[in-house]
Amino acid sequence: MKKRSIAILYQDFFRERDFKRLGLNVLSKYFDLYLIEFSNSDSKENITLSKSKPENQNSDKYEITFIENYRQFYFFISDNSLNYYIDMMDYNFLSFRIRLLLKNRSVLRVKISLGLLPWVSYKINIVKKILNLLKTGNFLSKLSKAFLTRIYIKLEPQVNIFLYSGSKSKSTQPHKAFEIWTHSFDYQNYIKLENVKEFDHLGSYALFIDQYAPSHPDYKFHKNKPPVSKKIYYDSINSFFDFFEKKTSVKVVIAGHPKRVGDTENNWNGRMQIIGKTPELVKQSSLVISHYSTAISHAVIFRKPILLITTDEYWNSYRKHQFLAFSEALNLKIVNTDKFNEFEITNEVFNINEESLIDYEEKYIRSKYSSSNDIWHHFSEKLYDQKLQQ
Repeated sequence: MKKRSIAILYQDFFRERDFKRLGLNVLSKYFDLYLIEFSNSDSKENITLSKSKPENQNSDKYEITFIENYRQFYFFISDNSLNYYIDMMDYNFLSFRIRLLLKNRSVLRVKISLGLLPWVSYKINIVKKILNLLKTGNFLSKLSKAFLTRIYIKLEPQVNIFLYSGSKSKSTQPHKAFEIWTHSFDYQNYIKLENVKEFDHLGSYALFIDQYAPSHPDYKFHKNKPPVSKKIYYDSINSFFDFFEKKTSVKVVIAGHPKRVGDTENNWNGRMQIIGKTPELVKQSSLVISHYSTAISHAVIFRKPILLITTDEYWNSYRKHQFLAFSEALNLKIVNTDKFNEFEITNEVFNINEESLIDYEEKYIRSKYSSSNDIWHHFSEKLYDQKLQQ
């Protein structure tokens, strides 16, 4: 029987982690697989027209087609028959036209909603939204983009297939579609790491999940101002870690943000920083300290106590509602490292709120409807079991 075909349409450029989390080795067994990257004006250095291979260890397996405009994609789709596409594009005029073209060619649209992040349960009024947007910088362009995005979302074609993890992910979707229930990418890592004990030699430690808050490269890509300044941020965080270690006799280890690769500066007063091993480090930690990182889900899955921290700068930035969302979802207080009460830090921070972690996992990581052990085997088998029509 002839294989069906599937394409992954990606707005950003493919990174090594995408080759792992998107299950390309599994998808390529079930489908004729196409990887399509939509280059944009902010990443011209990544543009290579026609076909090229990614610069990573998977380059001998997978070929990426780089698309710069509608005309190029039109010729691509004319030359290649597709059954499905996984939509990982942004909302702009090009992606809107691409979606319409694929709908007209009866290619079924797949949307991934794996590992949704919590958001505040109450509505933010328009004045607060505007004030928040002003803090990010480039206000007029951001306002224009937000307005256009709302229009594109309202006019976009129907989603045919949703890939869900936590139960909250379904409540955010406006479309009725064929549902495939699995789990988040982080839960997939958990399955692989259940019996791994890589950091026994570190002894007892509290793990801080670094977000590269003052210098994250995505600020430039999204044209956002950093929410914190470098010196003020690290002075506050390190001062708190000094107090924490003295008060609890537990050392702090840093799970460095993956995008720190190449940055040799140690911002943590000599504390150990390990990059690229966050799930493994969480698994063997005694406590996870974080702001509002997506990696908090590792702490939830491994049932670790969590301590949420912020600074004055961070709290008064456009990120405030993300702190509030995690605080609400996990039923945790937030400690401000600029003005905390020393009595907030006791041995009780090492206690686990099991009920809250179970609730968070069901809503955002793996719902009661999830039954698979592997995201992409389950996804592929479900598609082959169903005769879906647009």
